[in-house]
Amino acid sequence: MDYDGSLQVSRVTARHRTMVFDILEQERRGLLELIEHYEEQLLLLPKGAASRKKRGNREHLYRAYRESDKVRFEYVGPCRSEAAQEVEAKIHRRQEIERKRSLAKANLAEVERGLRGRRS
Repeated sequence: MDYDGSLQVSRVTARHRTMVFDILEQERRGLLELIEHYEEQLLLLPKGAASRKKRGNREHLYRAYRESDKVRFEYVGPCRSEAAQEVEAKIHRRQEIERKRSLAKANLAEVERGLRGRRS
C-alpha cells in the first residue's frame, strides 16, 4: 500500500510541477511583450532631463541629453511656455516608463531563474 500511495503522490507532484512551469512560461512571454511595448513607447519620447536655467529675471527650460560622451543642451523655451511644459511632461513620462521597464526586466530575470529548474 505504501508503494501505491507514493506513486500517486509522485504523479500529482509531477503534474503540479508541470503546471507551475507552464504558468512561469506564460508569465515570461507576457513580460517579454510588456518590455517590448515599453521600448516602443520610449522611442517616441525625448531622451534626457529637463534643466532650468535662470537668465535675468526669467527661467528657461533646456533639455539635457548625451550625445556620444558629451552632454548637450537644447533650448526649449521659457519655463511657463506650453512647449516647455509639454517637454517636461514627456521627459517625466519617459522616466516612468524606464522605471517600469526596469522592474519588468527584474521580474523577467526572476521568472527565468525559476524556469531554469525545469527538468526536460
